[in-house]
Amino acid sequence: MFTTAAVLLGGGIVGLSATSATAAPTAVSLPGTFDSEIGCTADWLPACPQAQLTRRADGKWSGTFTLPGGSFEYKVAIDNGWTENYGANGAAGGANISLSVPAGGKAVTFVYDPATHLVTENANQPVVTAVGDFQSELGCSADWSPTCATTVLQDPDGDGVFTYTTTAIPAGSWNTKVTVGQSWTENYGAGGAAGGANIGFTVPGSGATTVFSYSSAGHLLSVQSTGGSGGTAPDTLGALYTPAATTFRIWSPDSTNVSVSVGGTTYPLSPATVSGYTNVYQAVVSGDLKGQGYHFSVGGAAVRDPYAQMVSPGTTQGIVVDTASILPTGGSWAPRPALANREDAVVYELSVRDFTIDPSSGVDAAKRGKFLGLVQTGTTDNGARTGIDHLKELGVNTVQLMPSFDFGSTVPNWGYDPVDYNVPEEQFSQFTLPEDRIREFKDMVNEFHKNGIRVVMDVVYNHTYSTSVLGGITSEYYTPTDLSGTGNSIDDGNPMVSRMIQDSLEHWVRDYNVDGFRFDLVGVHYSNNLAAWANRLNTVYPDRNLLLYGEPWNGGATDAQEAQKVRYGNVPALAPAHVGVFNGVYRDAIRGGTDTNVMAYMGGSGNAGAIAFGLRGSPTDADSTSPVANLWTPAFAEDPEQTMNYASIHDNLNLYDKITYSGAGGGAAGTAGLIDRFAAGMVLTSQGIPVIAEGDEFLRSKVVNGDYTTAKNSYNASDAVNAIHWGDKTANAAVFRYYRDAIALRKSAPALRLTTWAAVHDRMTAQTDGSVVIGRISSDPAAPTAYDTVVVDNPTGSTYNVTLPAGSWTKVLDTTGAVAASDTACASLAVTVFRKA
Repeated sequence: MFTTAAVLLGGGIVGLSATSATAAPTAVSLPGTFDSEIGCTADWLPACPQAQLTRRADGKWSGTFTLPGGSFEYKVAIDNGWTENYGANGAAGGANISLSVPAGGKAVTFVYDPATHLVTENANQPVVTAVGDFQSELGCSADWSPTCATTVLQDPDGDGVFTYTTTAIPAGSWNTKVTVGQSWTENYGAGGAAGGANIGFTVPGSGATTVFSYSSAGHLLSVQSTGGSGGTAPDTLGALYTPAATTFRIWSPDSTNVSVSVGGTTYPLSPATVSGYTNVYQAVVSGDLKGQGYHFSVGGAAVRDPYAQMVSPGTTQGIVVDTASILPTGGSWAPRPALANREDAVVYELSVRDFTIDPSSGVDAAKRGKFLGLVQTGTTDNGARTGIDHLKELGVNTVQLMPSFDFGSTVPNWGYDPVDYNVPEEQFSQFTLPEDRIREFKDMVNEFHKNGIRVVMDVVYNHTYSTSVLGGITSEYYTPTDLSGTGNSIDDGNPMVSRMIQDSLEHWVRDYNVDGFRFDLVGVHYSNNLAAWANRLNTVYPDRNLLLYGEPWNGGATDAQEAQKVRYGNVPALAPAHVGVFNGVYRDAIRGGTDTNVMAYMGGSGNAGAIAFGLRGSPTDADSTSPVANLWTPAFAEDPEQTMNYASIHDNLNLYDKITYSGAGGGAAGTAGLIDRFAAGMVLTSQGIPVIAEGDEFLRSKVVNGDYTTAKNSYNASDAVNAIHWGDKTANAAVFRYYRDAIALRKSAPALRLTTWAAVHDRMTAQTDGSVVIGRISSDPAAPTAYDTVVVDNPTGSTYNVTLPAGSWTKVLDTTGAVAASDTACASLAVTVFRKA
């Protein structure tokens, strides 16, 4: 990958030539305004010896510099020059990074991550160090050293939770504590006790990921170590493989008659004590069983393994595999695309099959409708980019894959009927051998990452294909009454069911490197369990900025436990866990009823106040994570990242079909195209995270021969209905250009991506003038009312002229897309954006 960059220094902007952004650095330094304070001959000297960082065993670069109190600026320079450099938010050639050192000065530790190009420092935080008998393995001069910079924990978001992640600690048993202030004066051990006992932990294999997490509130230090070449640590259920033996474990709360059959022999399982689990039965079978089929029996009946990582298609038979040891083709993972803030995400929902199954996708016939078809590059239709190249051209940075783990229905079907939660769906695979199928999914994720796109999985933990999937083990997997509307629902109120879901989520993050989850009908689940799953993932994988969100409703059922389930009123309490929900209130305010023939604001009517509120990201009334009594409150987002804004999704009529069903016509050049762009523009200029449904960007329609009934619920419709027809991109090129331009504007305008409740409260207003909505936003925290961005939503039938704050303004977006104009006219049925020079 090659990028062009610019250096922003005290003297202005200097253009740079194209440089490789993937070569491993041989030197990393911090040129800045503090260089002369640390012994350099001048400031901004990338080759200064005193400004150099040192490469750590985990691949990151760190250094500790004693700085005087005051304000400074700096950047990261690679290989002692300006050819490759990184600034704020890890941007190549980006803005200078600000640093404030408290009065009296401080020894400031900097850590640079070459995978994300982000640098963290602790100028205004205590220096928290993980000390222990492992430090010399990481390059520290001695073990139990509170002054070693390598094992300093970081708290980049300032929430009081400090973390340090490494893959360099060898397999074995180790001990640790935490020190504060680079000395033994303040230290904490087991249970958060001051001067307490050492904390023991085990690294299961070479290359295992070990995460140290310290909470300053209770002084608790936790250590988690997973993966590595030694195989999966035997601390979960399922078939736990090693070359010498495989441990088989299953939860059986109702029966003691439990066995496993493998290699033609049946082995009885005995009760086992496994930390974090109850009623577990276990058998250890000697020998190298990789690739062997197995199945559990409970009470004499064959049952599937809920933890199976591979299965024989169409059966309850699991297959013994070592998922963690299987690497993508080429032998390594590409760096994950950086996401400085979750609000920077632009999410694109797609079906693995629908996106490429049509020949117009240009994808090789063998890959159409398959995992690897999603990432085939160089595909076109009549000269227009298709597939992943289209996504890159559009500008989205995250894909949301509709169900891609093993489901019970036969394609064409969207697969919202899971049977094996930890297995890639075989109907999307080109392969039959277990290891090939696992590697194929990893290759897909890896190729998305190489192309700058993160991967979110749509997961369906609220129900299964039928109760026969897990009911043979115990009825405790299911709720007494159906809450999902599918005939059954999963009961995560049972701690072991909740743990199964948590373990499955971690399996996909740890072993398949995915970047987040969209929870189908997350309203079936308990809010406190969702918080626990999210906290587990965010603690063990603190550098991922995982996206976690779902639908805060169930399948239309009455739930006696509703107050404890995920609803809008409980969303504020999920803010610390970085969990969001789909904003159905804003969706309906934009489009009207999902399947009705009446449009709301996008069609020229509706509630302007609701639009103004959604434009601001539907914030809570107060900056508080306390739950709200009204479970269906529209004011639910304690952080902008908690509202997933959308006008269309796979369910119900998609955007263009809703518009035409409501009577608008004229295609891309007519009223229908105008309304489509208006709706998308509102989503893409609102605070929060936008979600686009596949094909909306070029007026995809699922109506065949006037059949709107099928289009309203096309989960099992034919490819003629659901497949993306790439000729639409050429036919409706003007609509595509609008989406592309609006996304590019969003990514370039910090004012459209505010990251805190306080920022929205202090730096944004949204007012109505009749039915017109005007949003004014400041990008500058130091000048909260110096508005530099204005968004106007005009649903009327005539042009609206907006009054802008004093200054020099440019119209940068109108109904046609990107513009550069000096007038203040805001066209009918359009979003218009102005930016101040």
